Amino acid sequence: MRTTLFALVMLVLAVAQADTGAAQNAAQAVGDPANGKAVFAFGNTSCTNCHGLEAQGGWGPDLAGRRITYDQAVAAIRNPMWRMPAFVPSQLSDKEILDMVTYWNTLPFAPAIGKWRNEAPATGPRAQQLAVNILGCGQCHGNTMSTPRHGAAGMNADFEWFKKQVYNHATVMPEQWKQLDAERQRGRVRMGNFSPRRVPESQLKEIWDWMNELGMVVPLVARLTGGQPSATGTTYTLEVENEGLRDKGLTAEDLTITLTLPDGTKAVSATGTGYQGTRKDEKSNADVAVWRVPQLVAHEHQNFTITLSGTPAADAVPRGTVAYAKPTAKADAVVNFALQRPGGRGRGGV
Repeated sequence: MRTTLFALVMLVLAVAQADTGAAQNAAQAVGDPANGKAVFAFGNTSCTNCHGLEAQGGWGPDLAGRRITYDQAVAAIRNPMWRMPAFVPSQLSDKEILDMVTYWNTLPFAPAIGKWRNEAPATGPRAQQLAVNILGCGQCHGNTMSTPRHGAAGMNADFEWFKKQVYNHATVMPEQWKQLDAERQRGRVRMGNFSPRRVPESQLKEIWDWMNELGMVVPLVARLTGGQPSATGTTYTLEVENEGLRDKGLTAEDLTITLTLPDGTKAVSATGTGYQGTRKDEKSNADVAVWRVPQLVAHEHQNFTITLSGTPAADAVPRGTVAYAKPTAKADAVVNFALQRPGGRGRGGV
């Protein structure tokens, strides 16, 4: 089965050869495998979600040690013949493709295809099977399609928005970023453009209806930072933001913010809307500080602080969750956050 699939993919690649002057020039150049690895594996793209961390394959075919040519790779990336999206030069340049090909060809042949990154349960609804197992959307967006659900909530979007995101993502995503925050610097658009011939509108509509049944997810983010210790303790600041479009995105209602105090520490003081004090959480068997916030509208952020005295046991750090009651979502309506460690992110989001 694996050999047959690879033979089919290679046949498709051979038929769809690129013939641009830029491609011919790049093909004559020498690729940089180190940069190719960085482009492929270190966050510039989402290639590894389908093709495996070391190009061993997964939901998508294996690439390691296959002696794929540059022209074959350009053809498959610019004009894919299967369910992979097409990537334009602003997302992957010809030189970056050459570097990735060079990197793949330094790798040993993978003796076995890797596991899928995500797989819908056999008991899941047909639309979930379609999104995750058949079309592969869930390899990047998870079993509950959380990313497009919070994107839709942030724009209070309809099905037309969803179609544009799927079929013209490389163009419409930068435009949406400008609407959300024109001053924020963002990286490249990581998803390509899917072909309506490979992913028909009827299938998108089925997925969209299922996403709505799950409930759209308000795009909340939370970041916890710590100040310098003082005589009274260490003060931590939690910023919670609704990243939706101002005056349009959905409002999160009845928020509960819970911060778990590390063993060995005690809350001295706290600020912010709706502080409820501390209590014992039976589930975690730990003391927690709690805030209740009536709502957080699109593009609003609020800050909360808490001062903790004492020394955390076992190098533990404060961590917690932000949850909301409305709009109702059956999955993904909780944000997890933790104090940022050196080299870490510490930023939670749905």
